[in-house]
Amino acid sequence: MEQDWSFRLQDFSLQSISLNDSLLPREWINRRIAVKLIFLSNGFSFATIIPHFPWLQRKLEIGDALTGFALLFPAIGAVSMMLLTGNLIQRFGSRRLILAGGILMQCCLPLILLMPTLALLAPVLLLIGGASGMMDVAMNAQAARIEHAYQRPIMSSFHAVWSLGTLLGGGLTTLLLGLDWTPLEHAGMIAVLLFLLVIVCGPWLIATEEPAAEKAPLVSIPRGPVLVLGLLAMVAMVAEGAATDWSAIYARNLLEASPSQAAAVFTVFALTMTVGRFIGDRLVQHWGPERMLRYACGFGAVGLLIGLFSDTLEGAMIGFACLGFGLANSVPILFSSASRIPGVNPGTGIAGVATLGYGGFLIGPPLIGTLAELIGLDRALLLIVVFCTLIAVFAGRVNQIQNSRQQAPESLRGE
Repeated sequence: MEQDWSFRLQDFSLQSISLNDSLLPREWINRRIAVKLIFLSNGFSFATIIPHFPWLQRKLEIGDALTGFALLFPAIGAVSMMLLTGNLIQRFGSRRLILAGGILMQCCLPLILLMPTLALLAPVLLLIGGASGMMDVAMNAQAARIEHAYQRPIMSSFHAVWSLGTLLGGGLTTLLLGLDWTPLEHAGMIAVLLFLLVIVCGPWLIATEEPAAEKAPLVSIPRGPVLVLGLLAMVAMVAEGAATDWSAIYARNLLEASPSQAAAVFTVFALTMTVGRFIGDRLVQHWGPERMLRYACGFGAVGLLIGLFSDTLEGAMIGFACLGFGLANSVPILFSSASRIPGVNPGTGIAGVATLGYGGFLIGPPLIGTLAELIGLDRALLLIVVFCTLIAVFAGRVNQIQNSRQQAPESLRGE
């Protein structure tokens, strides 16, 4: 049965809008498509360059330690810009930041492969990280605005397209390198195509921001409800980052899997995460964000726990598949909730949650590595189970924040 909604967003007065997409103004449908393509381009970009790092190591004659040091620079750039982007969105608008970040990313991609020394590579990595961090917050702010217009959960679909972009980017890189393309030819061609894609999407992005109850601070330090959601996002992305970096290593070193079997463990994790995001909006609409977080993360925790204790390759595949599905919608739900905090600009809320979440993604792999040295990798991976359980236990905080929005004065809702 259809439901009617009456609300105002940006400069549109939309009366009696059905949940059926075909009854929404065409502008909002086009905007949703455009923002999805922006998510795709962001995921595609880094998936395009990461497979070239072994080649870059040999070119610059650097070892694993210096490579790890170099990879800190995009992380520093991303976190720094995320702290500033909430204020920048209020001043310049998320559309301009998406365009600036997207264009800068594509200009930097081939430059990474052209740098002759680590000293010159480091600032390029810092720049591309900053561009990606700014683009990440801005595109999520746009996605949140569109979700408000649709009046139903659609945030997971945007993140699903981002995951699809990473899979397509890695797959296309593998294909082209197999056809004897040089890294620079490949990166240059992809950069041009993604540059054009970002430019084409520009006119369809939302140009103005929702009025805010208060001016965004220069640096979006997470506080109050933003801090709570940010900590949940950090825990979720610690688990995601740890699984991304250690799933194949666990299968290869502890389960004595072949290289292809070890890669398959990670691939299954990535695929179930992507599939989970594609169907996540329907599940959130059916269960609500609190129960979705609780059920999904509980499922991921139990599945991985059984997989780790099975001590078999098949069990590991099933366990990491459950984990991928369980974690798939955690970040989309938390970003969506961050955009609905009463009295907080959506861009500021998302910036604070994204900063803590991205920090978690960075600390997850070294945290597991340190624990693995002390207690063994199989036991260190149990930390992921603990973190998924924590998200399930504290999932009720999401509903408390959304309920406070419903009870807030109309002037604070920004709708």
